[in-house]
Amino acid sequence: MNNSRNIGGLLGLDDDSELLELAAQRWGTWTADHPPLRVVDDFVELRTWLRGADREAADAVLLPLAMLASPDGGDDVAAAAALAKCLLPGVCTEAGRLSDMLARGQINGSVSGSGPGHVNELIASQLWIEVRSFPWRRLTKVAANILVNTRIGVLRELGDNAQVWRTDRTWANTSLLDDWTAPDPAAATGAHEPDASSMAGMLGDPALALDHQTPLEELLDVLAWACEHDVISVEDRSLLLCLVEEAAQVETRRLRRGRGGLAGNELSARVAPLVGVSEATVRRRTSKSIRALAAAAPDRFVGHD
Repeated sequence: MNNSRNIGGLLGLDDDSELLELAAQRWGTWTADHPPLRVVDDFVELRTWLRGADREAADAVLLPLAMLASPDGGDDVAAAAALAKCLLPGVCTEAGRLSDMLARGQINGSVSGSGPGHVNELIASQLWIEVRSFPWRRLTKVAANILVNTRIGVLRELGDNAQVWRTDRTWANTSLLDDWTAPDPAAATGAHEPDASSMAGMLGDPALALDHQTPLEELLDVLAWACEHDVISVEDRSLLLCLVEEAAQVETRRLRRGRGGLAGNELSARVAPLVGVSEATVRRRTSKSIRALAAAAPDRFVGHD
């Protein structure tokens, strides 16, 4: 079954949706109260308009819908349905990606029996949660935040601890992660404002449309890509993430020595008992993995020899 039709059906957003019909009926009232929505005369024209809009213009239109959808805004489920419908292409792309990752065993800790149908159910429910809870008073990049947080929420439900770890904001402030990519300027306030090159890319493929990820998101994406392309194994990915988790707990560490600190004696001593190998094996596998990553994606690992 077509993913878009499947997920849309789970949310009650098929072509004959009563909620979308209600959104169309209320469009005139919404546009009267919120001028940014006046880019189209009818709601049915909005998705076509979004495909050709730049990021700033599209977010300016989506933000009033997010406000109307929020319980502390308009508390309008028709607006929530309208916003979810606009973001449906992106979440369907992500559903396909997650289903492929499950089939290849690339999601650690995935629950028994998980498959495309289960992923679609999780995507649909998480999208609705994100649409209804978007912090419209603080954030403005509506599509990027909702799509990324939908992906993270689904991976959390599937049991991938790497994505659960991302919710700990202290990770984004460690020197190790700051070295891998420029720090997220919003991290200090708890805001999360990913960027996108265009709304067409955002609505079609959220993973490719993000220009400014948090450091941990960047790391997770690189490791997922590396596993998919056989640069490192799933076991190597787990070891690296275990090292990063331990690094976040160590107050004093020499990050400039030993592959950004990951292959240092202190971390290998802490991680070796957790993974059941010797400290020397931890250091050897870590160095080998980082060399492979540096060779495969040199622009992401400059200066970490």
